[in-house]
Amino acid sequence: MREIIKQNIKVAIEALERSSFDLINIIGNRIATDAMIMDMNNLIIIGFFLKEVSVDLKRAKHSDKNLMKCKDAGRKFIRRLLSLIEDEENKVKGREFWEAYFDYRKEVRRYMISDVEASIYEENLNFTRKAREVLLEHLSENVELLTQRNNKLTEGIVSEMTRVINTYGFNPEDLIFYLLMRVFDSYYSYFIYDYLWRDARGKEEKRSELRSHIDNICRLFSAECIDIYEESVKIIGKLGEKWRKYFINFGEIKALMYEKGIELPPEAKRKIEEVIIEGLEREIKGEKKGDKK
Repeated sequence: MREIIKQNIKVAIEALERSSFDLINIIGNRIATDAMIMDMNNLIIIGFFLKEVSVDLKRAKHSDKNLMKCKDAGRKFIRRLLSLIEDEENKVKGREFWEAYFDYRKEVRRYMISDVEASIYEENLNFTRKAREVLLEHLSENVELLTQRNNKLTEGIVSEMTRVINTYGFNPEDLIFYLLMRVFDSYYSYFIYDYLWRDARGKEEKRSELRSHIDNICRLFSAECIDIYEESVKIIGKLGEKWRKYFINFGEIKALMYEKGIELPPEAKRKIEEVIIEGLEREIKGEKKGDKK
């Protein structure tokens, strides 16, 4: 059954070679859905890894030198993921997935910040650990905020962890927390829509579900957790499954937010405006060519 996932990964490798970075992101989504369909939630994490590679490559596009190095690192990382699941009989351990991601992130993180920043900021793993602890505590203390319309809590935590990791480096636990929050944010972007339209009883049920997910994340970084690598893969599998089912139910979240009048963050608005402008420019160019004929 892994053959479906392997084919997806091979498409991602070819997409990287052709600099089709958006396609890599799409393949990440497909892997999450396909793994869910095959009841192989332990492989959903691969989809999120590919989505990260897509984001990194698009961020590095401003510099040909940085882009080339990030493409090399991304190619090596994706091929390593493929090799991990190549043998159908081999049960891949969570640690193997995470170690591949740690190595990849170490290679690319400095290309995610400017040359000026890279020349001044020094590695400081203690600071990254402290940032993770503070943000995790902040998340735990503000679960009720996550039931409020237009809050930006998960988005803010992801943004700060992205900045700190790229600037100061990371311990394994820091990167696990970062990716978990990326996954949780994907789930949460649908959850809040689902929550807001429910009646009082339905809201209470969804609030309990939300609290359970937050508790599971917090427990990972406590003395209770025996194996953070395996347990984090399980949590990502559960959240990823809910995310893909939400997608099947509701479709693209941006279209959903516009339809229901939910406020989009400025960055999302800017990206949508750029797409519209690019489309208009193509139409205008097409009309001019038509006039010449």
